[in-house]
Amino acid sequence: MEEFKYKVLVVDDEDYVRDSLDIILSTEGYQVVGVSSGFEALELLKKNYFDFVITDIKMPEMDGITLLRKIRKGYPDLPVIVMTGFPSIDSAIECLKEGAFDYVTKPFKVEDLINKLQKADENRKLKKEVVELKQLLKIYDAGLFFNKTLDHEEILNGMERMLFSDSLISGCFFHIFTKAFKKSYNLSEDIKHYLENRFSFKNVAKLFYGKNIINESVKINGKDVNFLVVPMYFEKFIWGVFVLVNIGSKVFDVIHERIYSIFVNQFSIALRNSYAYEELAKGYFETINSLAVAVDAKDHYTRGHSENVKNYSLMIVEEFGFSDNFKEVMTYAGLLHDIGKIGVPTHVITKPDRLTDEEFEEMKKHPIYGKEILDPIEFLGDVPDYILYHHEKLDGSGYPFGLTANEIPLGAKILQVADSFDAMTTDRSYRKRRSLTWAMEELDRCSGTQFDSEIVKVFKSAMKKRGFRW
Repeated sequence: MEEFKYKVLVVDDEDYVRDSLDIILSTEGYQVVGVSSGFEALELLKKNYFDFVITDIKMPEMDGITLLRKIRKGYPDLPVIVMTGFPSIDSAIECLKEGAFDYVTKPFKVEDLINKLQKADENRKLKKEVVELKQLLKIYDAGLFFNKTLDHEEILNGMERMLFSDSLISGCFFHIFTKAFKKSYNLSEDIKHYLENRFSFKNVAKLFYGKNIINESVKINGKDVNFLVVPMYFEKFIWGVFVLVNIGSKVFDVIHERIYSIFVNQFSIALRNSYAYEELAKGYFETINSLAVAVDAKDHYTRGHSENVKNYSLMIVEEFGFSDNFKEVMTYAGLLHDIGKIGVPTHVITKPDRLTDEEFEEMKKHPIYGKEILDPIEFLGDVPDYILYHHEKLDGSGYPFGLTANEIPLGAKILQVADSFDAMTTDRSYRKRRSLTWAMEELDRCSGTQFDSEIVKVFKSAMKKRGFRW
């Protein structure tokens, strides 16, 4: 069977023109498909790929200029050469303005037509190189983005934004087998169902045996659907698949295979790192929670105190509208604010009477112990400092260092309000709990001296939104 380099669609209402071009171009390695009208040409383009279109200008029903406009709209990268007689040279110039690559006049020279097809091919290759360069720049940007975030949702949103900047992509689907996680974008239920079945975990090992990528086209409910399927590897194990989808006659070429293989690999690495970070953070949180429980266990009166301080701190953070990062920091700070009490003798912590001066001096060391315990844990960021200063007061009468307003970090000021409120409204070994009204009045009375007045105001607003009344 003869191999052809290129496939050319010839559109002309004259049989002899189509036959002549078939004979001429076939000897030069072109496969020629001829049709007599623009309507037939458009139908063929919906179902078949062509490298070039050669069309006459003057045709019944649909002229060459109208056909050209429709081709430019539906297939903007498809080179079109128009044929015209000398009296219609103005029409040929109009075609060039409409986006035709070039024109030939009838009767045309064979060398002239072949030369124009070769130039069209060179121009198309140059455009492909430009497209590939743009795609590489996009991949470079994607790499920078994926490397700077460990947030799962940010990765997914960034992936969606970058993919759909390419007009070829109609939708996408990916399945992370190890997490039983599936997600799709812009896909109908029938296409999703097809992908879930064909590229299920039990099928992928066989499908990708000896293959790095699957590029195929199928019919689903009468639609042409093109898939570019890239496996997501962890070491030598396929932990998921990523499917790029195009609905219509355009297909994924070798450039897309190369570019999107790199893109999916970057996405896969970013997603794995995100999952690893989530597992690590979960482990840290469970450890921190255990430490908080251990501290509260030293005194049955304060069981649940660390959890309460965390919750009140987060209410303040959310009411202010601070970032998720700060919210995470304050979660750890609330849970661990009393971790230093591990170093304080139990009899001092559980004493039912007022502490002696010596005992109180011992109790005042717990923020310092907390700082020393947590400082080596880089993951906690500013948490050790917030814990160190959470008993400082704006007027300088706090401990351990007697700092004043501007010297005390925001996180420590938030902890102080949350800690003091919970201490006032829960039973302690040395007194019964105070009423909500009493505690709120105390916060107001000490605003500006012990507590930051703005934080107190925000805390009261957050409490009211949650249904508390006093």
